[in-house]
Amino acid sequence: MVVDKVDVNERINGHSITIGWLLDSLRKNDKVFQKLHGNRAVKKVEAYDISGGKGFASEILRCIIKFDDSKSSTDIYSTILKIPGFESLKEGIKQSGGDSTTIDSDDDKLKSFDQIHEFECGFYENLAPIFDVPVPKVFKTMLKSDENVEGCLHMEDLTVRGKTLTFFEMLNITQVKHIIRLLAHMHKNILSVDKKMWRGKYLKNQISMVNIIDMFKPMTQNFLKQCKSKDQFKPLYDRCQKIAECKEFLLYLLTEDYKSAESVIVHGDLHLGNIMWNIDENGDIQNTIAAFIDWQTIFEGSPMLDLARLLTFCCDGGTRRQIENFAIEFYLECLTKEFNGDVSKVPYTVEGLKRAYNMAFLFQTFMTPGGIAFLFGAIDEKNYSKNVKDSLWDQSELKALHALQDADQLLQNELKDVYEKYGL
Repeated sequence: MVVDKVDVNERINGHSITIGWLLDSLRKNDKVFQKLHGNRAVKKVEAYDISGGKGFASEILRCIIKFDDSKSSTDIYSTILKIPGFESLKEGIKQSGGDSTTIDSDDDKLKSFDQIHEFECGFYENLAPIFDVPVPKVFKTMLKSDENVEGCLHMEDLTVRGKTLTFFEMLNITQVKHIIRLLAHMHKNILSVDKKMWRGKYLKNQISMVNIIDMFKPMTQNFLKQCKSKDQFKPLYDRCQKIAECKEFLLYLLTEDYKSAESVIVHGDLHLGNIMWNIDENGDIQNTIAAFIDWQTIFEGSPMLDLARLLTFCCDGGTRRQIENFAIEFYLECLTKEFNGDVSKVPYTVEGLKRAYNMAFLFQTFMTPGGIAFLFGAIDEKNYSKNVKDSLWDQSELKALHALQDADQLLQNELKDVYEKYGL
């Protein structure tokens, strides 16, 4: 029996999770740890918050395990604890001019936030094996309890083999095509299993954004105040403002519109902070995925929702427009290949997917200005000089302008019926 030299009852970073809980999970569930270190006594556990402004709905702790018989400083093992919490989210909202009381003051909204941890635990336990796409290895899940015990996910440390891009970097066409292939693979797998396993069971997160839409209004206004191209941006936004802030439109999009075709399970928050890329021996990012992370906002919806978020949030306007010229056809081609070329098993048409994409694109476009203000409010000033920060703002503003220009065109043409119903 291993006798550790560390206090196993010590709480990790002040949380209810103890060192003993972590070591027990490692020894029972992590096969790599079992093989390399299973019989070694632990003398110290150090935990560092590596959220870096990205873990807005959780605290991400990188735990460093040091052994009693270590001969060098590199003889360690690292693992990750993800503990749900909203302090970073509240601070980000406050810094960007939003109203963080929208989280504090409404018990129902707070409960909907708490439930996202349950959804993520359920994803790793039930859906991850079906999806068969790169995700972190999760060793243990724990739900929040009434006895002041926090929820927790214990998972592998992906930082040893992958990195995320920053919110201000942009994806290239090769990277997007790789993600589309993975989305098609994921959708084929969820469409191929017994629908009773998932249909109707992941609906609550459909309206999670509706619950917090009010907090985006002041952040959008903060963006407009800082906007350097008001003469171009404001007339467009004024024309779209009613539908952009219309909860009825968002409810329709997320809870009804997707039913016109076969639904899937969507990630719900597919942006740069939730995609880890493989790295080479020099630590440089490659064009293949190490893991999709943060499955907290999964819900049943349109197969185009994740793609619309990815292109609107993670590509500059020029790249997005290029990809939109082929994305739907390419997705259908990939999905058909997943079904071994059997077109009869593909439940979508180009026309249906294009309308679904356009609807989802509207939603993402309307979120973009407030999202930019939110992300700039969370910037660590130590990492960016003023001239770099100014350049990043200009780049982000142009991305938002291009998206709004395209949304305005859609509302005047292909989606004129939607504008007449929700925007006038």
